[in-house]
Amino acid sequence: MKGVFITGSDTDVGKTWVGEKLISLLVKQGVNVMPRKPVESGWPDDEALSDAWKLASAAHKTAYLPQVCPNHFKAAISPDRAAMLENKTIIINALKNQCLQGVDENQFLYIEGAGGFYSPICSDGLNKDLAVALDLPIILVVNDRLGCINQTLLTVEAIENSQLKLLAIVLNKKGDSEVTDMNNQNDLQQRLTTPVVTIEHNQQGIAPFEQILSMLSI
Repeated sequence: MKGVFITGSDTDVGKTWVGEKLISLLVKQGVNVMPRKPVESGWPDDEALSDAWKLASAAHKTAYLPQVCPNHFKAAISPDRAAMLENKTIIINALKNQCLQGVDENQFLYIEGAGGFYSPICSDGLNKDLAVALDLPIILVVNDRLGCINQTLLTVEAIENSQLKLLAIVLNKKGDSEVTDMNNQNDLQQRLTTPVVTIEHNQQGIAPFEQILSMLSI
């Protein structure tokens, strides 16, 4: 199956923002993208503010929001604990089936995890376990800040140990760092064979996103 699994080195690193851009470009190329945010905690009162809605909107599939995000919970904490607070249980096999439901070989499956690669996503597994179950290539999104080299290398090692293919590392440069002499892209690329791409958060140019798309099998 054609697709990609988006994970992070941590929570709040910009996965959804990157996802909106990538999905929009895929759609412009005529790709039928099936977005999935299988679990989302911190679900807002206005669903149009949710990460799932943003991904669905980029794919022109907001009418299918229940399929895009079949499990959402109010508490802004790890999904497994947020589900527990609502007396609900979700498991990896169910998440896998929900991600694959209604998707055929002519479509592109775009999965966004919840939090980091080792963050709990349900009662019996981590994001890693869902990624392994789906066996899709990985794009790792990292907040380009002081300390991200350690986080990135640890996550890359975890992905490789899981026998998953890592396509690219995306450094999301938010511009709020007070450290001006960093060059995390160069420092990471010296230590990794996986391509490292830096994106200025909220930038208008699409070249970095096109570079990422060139690594996908569409």
